[in-house]
Amino acid sequence: MTRFRQASDRLVDADTAVRRAEADRLAAVAAMIDSYPAPTPMVDSPAAEKVVSAGAEGAGAVGEFVALEVGALLHLSEPAAWSLVHDVANLRARHPHLWAAVADLRVEAWQARKVALAAQDLSAEAARWVDKKLESVWGVVPWPRIRRRLAGLIVRADADLARRKAEIARRDRFLSIRHLGDGTSAIGGLIDTGAALRLQAEISRITTRLRKDGAQEPLPILAARALEEIATPTDDDTTATPPLPLADVVVHIAAEALDTAATDGTQVARVLARGGDVGPVLLDQLAHLLGHHRIRVLPVTDLAGDPSVDAYEIPDRIRRQLIIREDGSVFPFSTSRSRTADLDHTIPYRRSTPGSPAPPGQTRISNLGPLSRKEHRAKTAGIWNLSQPEPGVYEWTNRTGRRWQVTRGRTVRIPESRIPGLSATPGKQGRARPNERIDLVYSQAVVI
Repeated sequence: MTRFRQASDRLVDADTAVRRAEADRLAAVAAMIDSYPAPTPMVDSPAAEKVVSAGAEGAGAVGEFVALEVGALLHLSEPAAWSLVHDVANLRARHPHLWAAVADLRVEAWQARKVALAAQDLSAEAARWVDKKLESVWGVVPWPRIRRRLAGLIVRADADLARRKAEIARRDRFLSIRHLGDGTSAIGGLIDTGAALRLQAEISRITTRLRKDGAQEPLPILAARALEEIATPTDDDTTATPPLPLADVVVHIAAEALDTAATDGTQVARVLARGGDVGPVLLDQLAHLLGHHRIRVLPVTDLAGDPSVDAYEIPDRIRRQLIIREDGSVFPFSTSRSRTADLDHTIPYRRSTPGSPAPPGQTRISNLGPLSRKEHRAKTAGIWNLSQPEPGVYEWTNRTGRRWQVTRGRTVRIPESRIPGLSATPGKQGRARPNERIDLVYSQAVVI
């Protein structure tokens, strides 16, 4: 175990060195922008260097040949070097909290650059609003969850921009069918999301029927068969018209959604589909997506409650409450979604035995947490140990003694010198906030 601990220490040190080097690289590019000589005026010369924008709105200006200097030093083409210069200029001017997080090694450089690129069409004010909203997640939330939140924030920051982009995307729709010469053809394309959801629901209906009829092929093959059936209906098909697909509307609102100062009251719904998340959309776009669906509004759930049952099986109402509270797995930095995860009993369920009945209330919110199958197995095997000192606060210990606390999707390292029972105070990584909860009710998410 000593060798394994030494190897894990080495891995942490190597990761820190890589992050520091990448942060230094971005800082060096910023220094190149600041120190690049101002272009020398040349009268009537088409070769004269021009002053151009260093990035998006508010990112400043620089001589246009700076990218040639950066590219030669970093073995990059001029377009790739310009991309790096733009990202650095945008990060520093438009995302100051993220820029500081890179310097503190709480976020990797490539992630920061993706944020700058995603927000480049926003105004400087809107970009800084997004930056402020993401300030607390760096270093404690895994990248896929941040990326989903970023998409929603960008829509909220500029609803008109989101509508223009959606309209452009719809104009760019296409369908490509390429015949491969072996009896099969490849299909690709870009279609309206509402139509795609309806097509997805119909394919799901047919694959379910094929399974019931005894089909054993993997799901992708069954989906292809379903699409073929849709394209080639038979005259003797007497099947009744199938019911419209069902859309569940989960109604809730987070406290941050009440902040309308920078967004003119813009509200965003997150649409989840069985084949993959659709992502954030404006509330006024929901009618289009939900067209030709049956709507079922689920009852309001008090996320602060701790309902329980005296059984191992988890009823739907408890499952729904836990999945709403925990969007993803409660394992450190996990990106698994709770909708497809196992719901694990933190304290293993103890079944009744002759003369020793099972303790009541073991299946309750405060003793459950979603885990992927592999995470669940590692915990069951005792390789990882888990406790839940407070509802929604999950404390993990690995085999080398390192500890993590996961709270509402945020992961922080627990200092090894921490006194048991005290809350972790992880310094620059941010403080875990176990008491965050959803307080009010509003249309905020859709599951199709």
